[in-house]
Amino acid sequence: MRKAWIAGVIVVAAGAAGCHVFVKHHKDQPYAAEPFYRKYLVPGNALDDRIAEEETRVNADPDNANLRNDFGNLLAQRRFAEDARMQYERALEADSSHYLAAYNLGLLWESEGKFSRAASAYRKSISRKPGFPASHFHLGRLYEMRGMDGLAVKEYAKAFRLDPQMRDPRHNPLVVDTRLLERASLVNYPRDLAVAAMNENQAYADEARFRNVPVDRPLTSSDVEDPSEPEPVDATITAPVTPRAPATLPARPGQTRPQGGQGVPAGTPAPPAPGTRALPAGTPPLLPAGAPPPPPPLPTPTP
Repeated sequence: MRKAWIAGVIVVAAGAAGCHVFVKHHKDQPYAAEPFYRKYLVPGNALDDRIAEEETRVNADPDNANLRNDFGNLLAQRRFAEDARMQYERALEADSSHYLAAYNLGLLWESEGKFSRAASAYRKSISRKPGFPASHFHLGRLYEMRGMDGLAVKEYAKAFRLDPQMRDPRHNPLVVDTRLLERASLVNYPRDLAVAAMNENQAYADEARFRNVPVDRPLTSSDVEDPSEPEPVDATITAPVTPRAPATLPARPGQTRPQGGQGVPAGTPAPPAPGTRALPAGTPPLLPAGAPPPPPPLPTPTP
């Protein structure tokens, strides 16, 4: 009887050891056999085709944390939660600084109603990326759901400081669910007021130098130094003026005179226009119609 009992214990121990070896192997190689999700993929379905394509990319580069994270997102969208969890965890193992996989794992646990595991995943994301506001906000929501308002306000305030748009429902629809928005805003109020005062009341020693500097690029010394005064100009000194030659006029039909004054003696009257007659020499100039006649010449005194 004693020998049978000992033999039974040995069999159980061996079975447990075998299970342990299988679990360890399954953790290191999650898909030693055909993955669970693959037999449920439908060819021609847009999401399923993306999953198959992403699986090929992951198999080609298995240590790429970003590919693992994206693959997990697709599997989670298809509601293969366990397969998605494996991909997120493999991403975290592949890159110790990867925080998105921890955040997405928190969302997965939260959608499964496992709030403790979700909070742990969000805290891991924050430890790897303290400045990621979404992890702070979701961790605050979990604290608020559990009635831990003090911790929730702290996380909300941190998220709002990192990204003020987290308070805007158009940017973050989940903010309408919280009843602690005002308390989180009051926590941030002194700091927000100080930042606003700093931006409004900053003074410069030479205000004119910094009033109109550009803000869309780095500044150089020429952007802030005073413009040099132009040299005075003496208005009494004029530069010599060089006369310009008259422009040559195009010849009209019937004109025979040379253009531009070439070959014409000084004082020679211009020829009459076509269709008119030349006046005899000594004829006074014609007056326009309606003009008063010129005064008669004055008599010449006789000596």
